[in-house]
Amino acid sequence: MTNRALHWLLVLTVVTGINACGEGGPTGSGHPLFSSFVYEIPEQTDDGLVTGHLSDYGFDLGTVTSLGNRILDGTYVNIHSVLIVKDGVLVLDEYFPGRGYNRPYTDWDKHVLHSMHSVTKSYTSALIGIAIDQGQIASVDDKISTYLPEYADVFEGSERDSIRIKHLLSMTAGLYWDEWTYPYDDIRNTHVALASSSDPVRYALELPVVAAPGEVFQYNSGMSITLGRIVHNASGLTTDRFAEQYLFEPLGITDYYWYSYPDGTFQTGGGLWLRSRDMAKFGLLYLNGGRWGDQQVVSEGWVVESVEQHAPGIGYGYQWWLGYYGVGGQVIDAYSARGRGGQFIFVLPEADLVVVFTGWNDNELANQAFEMLREYVLAALM
Repeated sequence: MTNRALHWLLVLTVVTGINACGEGGPTGSGHPLFSSFVYEIPEQTDDGLVTGHLSDYGFDLGTVTSLGNRILDGTYVNIHSVLIVKDGVLVLDEYFPGRGYNRPYTDWDKHVLHSMHSVTKSYTSALIGIAIDQGQIASVDDKISTYLPEYADVFEGSERDSIRIKHLLSMTAGLYWDEWTYPYDDIRNTHVALASSSDPVRYALELPVVAAPGEVFQYNSGMSITLGRIVHNASGLTTDRFAEQYLFEPLGITDYYWYSYPDGTFQTGGGLWLRSRDMAKFGLLYLNGGRWGDQQVVSEGWVVESVEQHAPGIGYGYQWWLGYYGVGGQVIDAYSARGRGGQFIFVLPEADLVVVFTGWNDNELANQAFEMLREYVLAALM
């Protein structure tokens, strides 16, 4: 625990009576005990990230300090971490206490695993790219039925047999899915129904065909979970072991949790838990064209292809969201991994910038990160 985190915990314990487990924590959105934010250079550890001072990399310290104060006073609600990597250097690594997904009020720090939710999808995309690099998957143009022989009955004589890997990656498989109309505790939510099934992949594949593959974007976590099974079948390794060997170990990611369903299927649409600094490393990997140190972890070609437009009518690549941000008369292209509750990895190649946010706001407040990025991070750099 850092000195600052220990200070916050002691203040909360003395003043409000919170115990060390976080029970009885404040219910308000802000942290009124903390009068002001004080910037500190991120701690240099052995995790592979080089650290430095914000001001040495072109940031206005006052603007970033204002962001910290807005989080502390509750203007931005229940934000857990904000990290900035500029020119390959970690210049901001800040954590704030708050409630989490399936967690009590927590004193977040760089050691605590955080739920990624759908940020997981971008990691799954990387695994597909690595499997293609290794020749275990021939191409994104391959039919998914080739890699899912256990579901041959689902594809036989069906329009589903025309679905390609690229259609799962771009959310254009043409199968029915609806996880945005109803909340995640409602069985009418397709994702909730899938999680309650005995075979999640079969459930996703057997849903009705509603469009030809490639024609319509429909956000579909079931397709992301199916991608994980394809990695498993193609490589002969469980999805988590494949990730550990070919993605996590090269990046120095040593601590993670990946949820699997009762049948052993890994939740590759949203079940990964990582530390915020390891989220930043993943963003930096993509910013550097798939290279980490002297190792090409995933091919540069896959990185480029993944963040190109592949879905009709919406900015979406291969499990990455595409967009741009206007600041000070400039327009900056970006791509991002996004997860329920406010989990984000923003990659802005033109600015040589990676920005990470975590939190837990399962409503419209999940989008606070867009304003924080534009009004404070990019504004501080422009």
